[in-house]
Amino acid sequence: MGKWTYTPVPAGSAPEKGATLRCEGLEVDLHYSSSVLEDFLDVVRRIQNEFNRRSQEAAPFRTPAGECSGQMFRE
Repeated sequence: MGKWTYTPVPAGSAPEKGATLRCEGLEVDLHYSSSVLEDFLDVVRRIQNEFNRRSQEAAPFRTPAGECSGQMFRE
């Protein structure tokens, strides 16, 4: 999230305490929107994990420019 730091609600804290965003001495209380932001961050995390997994699966098929991959067949 750039320079901003997300701090979730600590487990067992008072219900009126919300998550916060902090940046250079500024603090934004996310009491009403913290669950939405947490859901969004979870979706982004899953997208990143899926992208990384697919990138790793595709890695063996990459070849340097100008080269062919696979086996050559003769007729």
